[in-house]
Amino acid sequence: MNADFSPYVNRLPATEVPVENVTLAPGPFTMSYGFNLDFLKASVEGAGLLNPPILLESGAGDLLIVSGYRRISALVELGRTHFPARVLEANKIHHLDALLINFFDNLATREFNPVEKGMILGRLAEYLSVEQILDFYMSLLGLPPRKSTLENYISFDRVLDEILKRSLLDGTISEATARALLGRSKEERQAMSGLFTKVTFNMNQQKQLLELLTDTSRISGVSIAEMIQSEPFADILDSASMNRPQKARAILLLLRTMRFPRLTRADEVFKKRVAKLHLPQEVQIKASPYFESEFYRMEISFRNGRQLKDLINQLVNIDGLQEMQDPWEGAE
Repeated sequence: MNADFSPYVNRLPATEVPVENVTLAPGPFTMSYGFNLDFLKASVEGAGLLNPPILLESGAGDLLIVSGYRRISALVELGRTHFPARVLEANKIHHLDALLINFFDNLATREFNPVEKGMILGRLAEYLSVEQILDFYMSLLGLPPRKSTLENYISFDRVLDEILKRSLLDGTISEATARALLGRSKEERQAMSGLFTKVTFNMNQQKQLLELLTDTSRISGVSIAEMIQSEPFADILDSASMNRPQKARAILLLLRTMRFPRLTRADEVFKKRVAKLHLPQEVQIKASPYFESEFYRMEISFRNGRQLKDLINQLVNIDGLQEMQDPWEGAE
């Protein structure tokens, strides 16, 4: 902010402003998203409006919110028709300075979420060069000074739909997943936003989901949106017997079956062969994921050496153990 404006802003008296004169929709200086007004309303009801918002004459007869968007939103929800505010004259301050008033006012009092960071960077980009933003403002937002990071955060605000924005803020999807979704078509993002509202994927599962959807779509020629809207997906999503994490595992299994039909069949054959051995319950034979390793693993759980010896003797006498081989070899 131009230092010449600080005395002007600071000495402005607060005047009573009718709510009807204020543009309440998010405007060019707004940098608040995904907030809860309950505590703020309680504060206003208990102690009044201690810090008057700052407004700017638009030149068209109405007033734009410079700072205090949340406070004004709380006042409106409380049914207030007037509130004290400091009003800046349109011809005495540049819009960039008005934006920076709000930025530094918020920077001193709270953390910005990813969408808010995108709102800030997008608004700064209307007045400043990329180099200016990277050199100064990225570090203030706790971000690395990279152009790709700048572009990603601006896109969080401008590209993601409301469902995905909320999913990002509440932790339903990670920032890595949000970045990956930026490169998808609008149709694909909409299909996946609906998926994320019904199913809980952890971070690793989100990565697997995107990779499997992409690969399966490329191989099959079926769009991601069509896959998600298909009957097998719908059966899982509409299932009343599975919770959200269980649905995530079921969807990933479905996609692996679609993506790797040969390996899926091999896994089924392998499990059948192991089942036919009738191993003691303390013994398990496992294959590596997708049979990536040429070796199989046997796990034995035992309480003491005597039990271990007994289990080994049982294994030695199991018919068919010596016939174990890769599931794609031999007849079933």
